[in-house]
Amino acid sequence: MSETPSPANPVPAPDNAHPILTHERSLANKIAKGSEAGDILDQQLAMLGIQLVTQLNVLIKTSRIHGRTNAALDKPVDSMLTLVKTLAADHPVVLRLQNDFLFLGDSHLKMSSQQMAVFASIIEALNKWHIGGVSFASTADSKDFREFAYLFVSLDPDKHTLTELQEAMQAAGIKGIELEEPRSLQLQHLNDAELAGGNTGAHTSGSSNGSEGTKEKRKALAKGGYVKASAALGDLVKNTRGGGTVSFKQAKRAIQNIVELMMQDESTLLGLTNLRCHDQYTHNHSVNVSLLAMALGNRAGYPKVELADLGLSALFHDVGKCAISLDVLNKPGEFTQEEWAVMRSHPIEGVFTLVKSRGINNVPARMAAASFEHHMNYDYSGYPKLKVPWTQTVASRIITIADCYDAMTSSRVYRREPMSPANVLKFMFGKSGQSFDPILLKLFVNCVGIIPIGSLVRLDSGPLAVVIKPAQDKTNAERPLVRVITDENGASIEDGPELDLTEQDAAGNYTHSILQLVDNAEYHFDTGRYFV
Repeated sequence: MSETPSPANPVPAPDNAHPILTHERSLANKIAKGSEAGDILDQQLAMLGIQLVTQLNVLIKTSRIHGRTNAALDKPVDSMLTLVKTLAADHPVVLRLQNDFLFLGDSHLKMSSQQMAVFASIIEALNKWHIGGVSFASTADSKDFREFAYLFVSLDPDKHTLTELQEAMQAAGIKGIELEEPRSLQLQHLNDAELAGGNTGAHTSGSSNGSEGTKEKRKALAKGGYVKASAALGDLVKNTRGGGTVSFKQAKRAIQNIVELMMQDESTLLGLTNLRCHDQYTHNHSVNVSLLAMALGNRAGYPKVELADLGLSALFHDVGKCAISLDVLNKPGEFTQEEWAVMRSHPIEGVFTLVKSRGINNVPARMAAASFEHHMNYDYSGYPKLKVPWTQTVASRIITIADCYDAMTSSRVYRREPMSPANVLKFMFGKSGQSFDPILLKLFVNCVGIIPIGSLVRLDSGPLAVVIKPAQDKTNAERPLVRVITDENGASIEDGPELDLTEQDAAGNYTHSILQLVDNAEYHFDTGRYFV
């Protein structure tokens, strides 16, 4: 199969890429809505919106390091000027934040796994100031962007209000850049009828708009929860490495929201664990472990409150790695014996880190246990080695399973090609009763499926498909819900149909079946893109 760029394998633009689209004045008003040209324009404007987010993030981060007249700001400022002049030809362009989702005007900007860290950074920065939108007019010049970025990073949002920031911008003579108050986007909890409509069978061209709208709401809420958890983890890691205090408030809120979503639609959340961003592996991994652990805890009968505690413990299970040099953590080659010894110290370092930052009386016992025990193994063959009798917590045994599964299905600094989900489950079953609690491992398979979410399969009709949801009926465990991603000849297709492999024709024959499991790495498919 070709590795050339295709709709299913786009070549991502680098963060510092310049805008790819300029258009004549009022072009948007000259193109019919719903036309092919209109669709192309919408796609290009969305790409420009993502670049606007990216360059604004670069400008803010650069301004935290350099003064407003420094030459280091030249490139991000020039990029912002080009983008704004393109997008704001007729009227100011507004980047809005609503319920932790970014919009260009009224159009939702959909992020990929590679863009997640950038989006999270901008969302966090705007939230700290309680900003609902930033409006850019074509009249803004280089001085305006430099002054705005300087004020944005030099004033402390904990000590100043949004109104005071706006007044400072006015006093500095900034023109063409305005800040908006937050406004709420109503994304209500889904009722039972909506959930039932969104969870039955395949979604074909005959699906109702209501069902598709419900599905998109669930995905948007799930992605928002994922981003919040990742941002909370990033803050904690930064504060811990900087010797600051550790607060779990932001993370607790994110995890509690995820628990609510887990109760409504587990498979949508688990689908997000297929997001693979190599440069953000540590953050992605910990959020994924948290999601997987909560799903397993839910199957094991944990009530809501304990699920939230489990998710928080899983999110910070690797906090001890903050005590390890980044040179060792990010080493691309094999570790030396000394480096392995350092790496294997992170469970103990995690407890020390928590105690040091929170005080021994303020560290949740389950969180300390998760950090200390998650590499211990079910039969105590792992690390740290103990010379006294010890009983592992159930939470730690759950996190051990989630940790191993996500680590082995991810690309790492020292292993670029991940293992397929099915092969990872096969490996883990070989360690059942040794590394893993055998009962919990069986429950875990019920979560991700015998043919796990994110697996690449070939159907008997020829095309490749991605597993997006396990089969609901255990008697049909090998017949999950899949999304078709290629044609019969292996050529990538966009918006392929979702097929319920349990469906039968009038004669009682299955309409579609899995011919074989396919190694994701063999075809270089990033299956994570089908879950965002």
